[in-house]
Amino acid sequence: MSSHLSPAAQFAAAAEAEARALMLAETVSAAVTINDDDVAPADSDVPVPFLAICPAAPPGYVAPEFPPVSEAMEEEEGHPKATICVCPPAPPAYVRPGFPGDAVSDDVVDATASDENVARQVSAAAMFENAAAVDSAVGSDDDGSSDAAVASVEVRRSKVVDLNDQELFPALGGSTAKAPVAWGSKALPRATGALQQGKQQQRATEVVDLPMMQEAVGAAVLKIMERTGARIDVSHNAVLATSTYVISGAVDAVGRAKREVVAKLSPRVTQVVAVPAEARAAVVGVRGRGLQAIQAKTGAVLAVGAESFDSSDMFATVDVSVSGDALGVAAAVAMVEAAADKRTTRRVAFEAVPRDAHALLVGKGGAGLRALQDAHPGVTLRIPGPLDAGAVGVAGERPAVQAACAHIREMSNALMGASQVVSVVVAKRQHRFVVGERGSGLRDIALATGCSVSVPPPRAASEQISVRGAPADVGQAVQMVLERAASLAVDTFDPAQAAGAYGRPLLYAQRALRYFHDRARLRRIESEHGAVLRVAAPAAVAAATDPAQLVIEITAPTPAAVAGARAGLAALFAAFPPHHFNGMDVEPHQAAALAESVGRLQAQRSVYALLAPEGGVLVVYEGFNPDVDRIADAAERERKTRDLLRLTLEEFRATLAAADPPVALVAQVPVAQQPAMAAAQEPLLRAAGAAEGASRVVLRFGSVATAQAEPLNSRVTPRKDDALAPESVEVRGPADAAARVVAEIERRVAQAAAALALRSFRADVAVPQGLVARVVGRGGETLKKLRAGRDVTIDVADASVRITGTRSDVDAVSAEISALVERLADECAETIVVAAELHRALIGSGGKFVRRLGDKYHVRIQFPKADSAEEAEPLGADQIRIRGGRAGVASAKAELLELAAYEIEHGHTVKFSVPADCLPHVVGRAGSRISEIKDASDTRIDLGESTGGQAVDVTIVGTRAGVAQARAAIEAVVAEQQAQADDVVVVARSHHRFLIGAAGARVRELVTQAGGDPDAATGAGSCRVQFPRAGSADADSVRLKGDRVVVAAVRVRIEELVAERERQVTVAVSIPATQHAFVIGRGGAHLKQLQDAHSVEINFPRRGSGSDADVRITGLPDNCAAASAALLALVRDEAKVVVALAQHQRLGGRTSQLWRRVRADFGVQVDAAHVDRAPPKPAFDENAADDVVFLPLALDGLTAEWILRGEASKLPAALEAVNKALAESVESVDARVRVDPRSHRHIIGKQGAMIAKIRDATTCDVAVPARGSESPWVSVTGPRNEVERAIDMINDAIEERA
Repeated sequence: MSSHLSPAAQFAAAAEAEARALMLAETVSAAVTINDDDVAPADSDVPVPFLAICPAAPPGYVAPEFPPVSEAMEEEEGHPKATICVCPPAPPAYVRPGFPGDAVSDDVVDATASDENVARQVSAAAMFENAAAVDSAVGSDDDGSSDAAVASVEVRRSKVVDLNDQELFPALGGSTAKAPVAWGSKALPRATGALQQGKQQQRATEVVDLPMMQEAVGAAVLKIMERTGARIDVSHNAVLATSTYVISGAVDAVGRAKREVVAKLSPRVTQVVAVPAEARAAVVGVRGRGLQAIQAKTGAVLAVGAESFDSSDMFATVDVSVSGDALGVAAAVAMVEAAADKRTTRRVAFEAVPRDAHALLVGKGGAGLRALQDAHPGVTLRIPGPLDAGAVGVAGERPAVQAACAHIREMSNALMGASQVVSVVVAKRQHRFVVGERGSGLRDIALATGCSVSVPPPRAASEQISVRGAPADVGQAVQMVLERAASLAVDTFDPAQAAGAYGRPLLYAQRALRYFHDRARLRRIESEHGAVLRVAAPAAVAAATDPAQLVIEITAPTPAAVAGARAGLAALFAAFPPHHFNGMDVEPHQAAALAESVGRLQAQRSVYALLAPEGGVLVVYEGFNPDVDRIADAAERERKTRDLLRLTLEEFRATLAAADPPVALVAQVPVAQQPAMAAAQEPLLRAAGAAEGASRVVLRFGSVATAQAEPLNSRVTPRKDDALAPESVEVRGPADAAARVVAEIERRVAQAAAALALRSFRADVAVPQGLVARVVGRGGETLKKLRAGRDVTIDVADASVRITGTRSDVDAVSAEISALVERLADECAETIVVAAELHRALIGSGGKFVRRLGDKYHVRIQFPKADSAEEAEPLGADQIRIRGGRAGVASAKAELLELAAYEIEHGHTVKFSVPADCLPHVVGRAGSRISEIKDASDTRIDLGESTGGQAVDVTIVGTRAGVAQARAAIEAVVAEQQAQADDVVVVARSHHRFLIGAAGARVRELVTQAGGDPDAATGAGSCRVQFPRAGSADADSVRLKGDRVVVAAVRVRIEELVAERERQVTVAVSIPATQHAFVIGRGGAHLKQLQDAHSVEINFPRRGSGSDADVRITGLPDNCAAASAALLALVRDEAKVVVALAQHQRLGGRTSQLWRRVRADFGVQVDAAHVDRAPPKPAFDENAADDVVFLPLALDGLTAEWILRGEASKLPAALEAVNKALAESVESVDARVRVDPRSHRHIIGKQGAMIAKIRDATTCDVAVPARGSESPWVSVTGPRNEVERAIDMINDAIEERA
């Protein structure tokens, strides 16, 4: 007996051999009654019993009772009760009472009676299952008719049975004896003929384990047996909650019965598989074909979660929900995992551990997490924070993830077991200080102590905080909890207590807080005292049922600030006592009619009105009304305030009375539609134009309860609405708006009724009973395809299919089912011979080729299996069976043979090996390179797994030319990789910056000089130079990877450069700081030229260092000497000239003609060493009467210092030229010329030509007001004679264009 079966399955299988020998009659006439009271003791010599189904006993017969194995099943209509009892093993050649006297053959009897060990095992299993309910059905006759009986056992204790008692067990005759008297009124048919017929028929047995159904399955099993002709034995395991179905009979009958059992008796289960995010596309497939294939094969329904994840998160997973029967779900899950493996073998697991264990796993300062990570370097761990939900995330390769999860479980259990828990009581309002912003407080405590802190939820009443951790660290964690709890001062203020003697403190608190929210009165208190007030939100204020829900919490850094804020709250509420508030209830649409009065009332009476969109008006006296505030008597002032609010409400009522009164209309809506309509009120009202303002309408549903808000007016009893019929919906509001809403409701109801009527068309299609399962398809696959894109419902009966839906869809589905039935009726089968080694190619990857043929020609193609010898028509190793319509079978056969011929032609195979370390390069990133080789050569390439060996097998299948091309490409990749080198050069860290160069320029230069390509990452000519990071262990190791020849050349050059740098010296050259910029040159031109010419590095001091002798030259001694001489040669003599600031402004500057002339004529450069700051120009009177106004220049006493640098021989002449120019310069003046703003454009000229002409001709600076300015004054600055000339040119330009 198979050891993998459950005890109940073994129990049923043991009885199967007995049932084959005893072909039961059509019915069982009566139940066996068991009356004994005691059970045989365990140490008695009574033989071990086995299970049998016995026919009815004669009157007065008392059968021995053995331990019960099942409970009674209810009697099915038309089937008398039978009893499952435990009988002793039968002796050889035993003939059962009630059967013909022909002896059963010894080989059949021995199959059941001789194996006493099996019987003992079955009995023990039945007792272990504690007499679990067993739904049992008897087998079928060989002619296909089925008769069943429902088993029933009355459980009692039996006496010890004496097997030598002749009265109970009379002596039995030999095989030639006559038939004994039958039990019951009728003799049963002879079994010999049926037995011989059963031996000639091929029979099979299938065992199916499924989750246990909640309801009884006996009736369903009987119907399946009647339809299929198979025998089904059922056993249940209450401990494991499973049901085992042993199905036996003819091969076809067993197959049909198994499909029905799985489809109808397996409870619907749902399993969610989390696959890595990058594998989503592999699971879904192109346009969902991957999911469709899995659903078609397994009958399960798959749903993939939305693609709403961060692709950069390695823990990102996609949930694939798999629903269906247990076997289909298991198969679908396996296929999903296999599809994900094709894209990535990486897996993400979330190990659920207690929340308290998260901080323990992280450890003090993160030591625990680092230890975990070091122990499992192949995975990445993520432990949720103190407030984060979820489990510990583990990402990596599957074996490493499994090992890490096991380690985490073990470590979590050990830490939790060794930890200590300490609880402290902290005021509820201080809990959030312990938690901190987004859990920062809990995180700080966990990192500092390695302890976890559990804080009750805000809504919980508990004030106890628990700290768990190592005994040595718990004390520190508790101290940190208490310190954080006391870090801020906290107090509370109860608004209801400010109501005083007012009888409704809750109403007063709601009104006051609503008003303070609307007028932002509480923010001022927060800003004045630096406190934070935690006040209930407006919605929570309106829904409050207890004053305690409206208590204001005050938080501040110091107790003094808290006290000040509390005093401010007390003063605020005291300024608005209860008699400052009043209210009234109005319809929602009426609030808009009162909005015009709000501003007037506030201005005239100091009364503020709050209009709620959902209805209701709150009026508040804000003070500052002279008629009220001047009253000295408090009682009189209160009365006056109440009268003022009452008068305001009366005006509101008068306004509402003058408006059109609301109406209440009733629309009839089916009860089933009202919940959805109530949930979508706003879209309905918007569609009818009755959602806002004066058109606002209120709906009340007869079958949907709605919450009623407390009226604002405490003196008015709220209106009690009349009861509505369940099918009614009340529409209350303005007459025209209510009518529109009623019309919209009626339109929607009529639309829903029309849609329902449209889907009420039905049609029945007759289907032969033998073809029903084929029409349904595996797991309902065919029906799903028929329903796809159509609004129909398909119900399958014994011999018909009913389609319900719209007429067009029903007609289309009916026609397809009829065509399918005709095609199935024309079904035939044909077997073709194809070499077994070609079968894999004909099937295709994942069966895609054979599925395509099946879908194209509506046929089923069967290939031989390893266990096909047990089938009714087993296939040979080189045979393929095609079953379907005749035309489809012929077409599929022709295409299969054509494909086989193609595979023979393209089936050339070559096998060779490549080094294991070259395999990743052959495959490429995400398989890109191997895919490219496959596509280019049109071959199939199979790569073996690298198991730590030196070589990996490669198998290529295709045409001879394609195989040769693919092999050459792979060997080229291997040769390229073997030509690569990985070398390490030890270089002192002090040389690294020099070798790298500016932005890596020197590294690229080294690779280029070695004959390599600095941009190539791999392959020929590549050489990657990797310098260590700061602080790394190998701080002096420089790694070279790439082409072996280039790597060797780069290494030699690096060693040469390092040796050269070690011989370098540094010399200092004294150069005046004032000449550094000149020596460096514009854009560093001189400096770059010197460094390149002498192969040295020159460093100038930073500006402001104050040192002259700190220009440093680094290089070889000879080069440094030559560079020093060249550097000193650039130093020039200097001469200084002090000029008036006015002359500097007129003659100086890099763009001035004087400086340029001196540089051109004498080679002397002029710079400004110091320039005094000019005072701001005096204010100009825009309203001056004169058309030309000369302004004084306040530059007296201000100077600028010029430095002239050049050769000593030319410097005196340059200095003389400068002094001469200064002596000849004329004092400048600043003039303002009045010009009509409309003529300013004439002064500027086309593209600035005129103003440039004036400036060049007069050497004056001319400034015109900006475009759009209303100022008429044009500024002219320069020598007085030139200014006057410029003014004349301006006037001439204006007159020419006048």
